[in-house]
Amino acid sequence: MNHSDEITEKFKSLGSVKVKEIMSTDIITLKEDDEFLDFIAQIKDKGYFGFPVVNKYNEIVGIITQSDLLKLILFHGSRAAKMIELESFTGISTVRSVMSTHPLTLEPEDTIDDAAAVMAEYGIQSIPVVEERTVVGIICKKDILNKIFENLDDLRILKG
Repeated sequence: MNHSDEITEKFKSLGSVKVKEIMSTDIITLKEDDEFLDFIAQIKDKGYFGFPVVNKYNEIVGIITQSDLLKLILFHGSRAAKMIELESFTGISTVRSVMSTHPLTLEPEDTIDDAAAVMAEYGIQSIPVVEERTVVGIICKKDILNKIFENLDDLRILKG
C-alpha cells in the first residue's frame, strides 16, 4: 500500500469512529424551569454554543443556544441588549419559553460520519448525545476537528 492509499484508508476509518469515543462527557445541562437569565449567565461564563435542556427526570426536552438568544435580540432590536444588561427580560422567565423543542440528538454508538452529516445538513455546532432520553455527552465540531488533527499528526509520523 502506498502512502496515498494509507492516508485514504486512515480517513475512511475516521468516519466510523463512534461518537462515544470523542464526545465530551463533562457537560452542563439546564432545567426547563431554570431562569432565562441563568442561561445568559452560562453563555457568558462558559462560552458554550448551547446547552441541552432537561426536565425534572433528567430527560432531554430541548436545547437552547446562542442562536436562540441572538434571535431574541434581533427580534426585539437594540432594546433587548439593554434588557440583558439590566437583567430584566420582560415576559421571558424560564428557559422553556425560549428553548427549541425536539432537539436533534445522537446515540453513543453513532459515528463521526453521522455527527458530521447532521451538523452540515442543519448548520449546527453541537449535538447532545443521549441514551434512553438521558444526556450522556455532547459532540461538537471542535471534537471532530480535534480527531482529524490527531490523525494528521499520526500521518506526519508515518511520513517521517
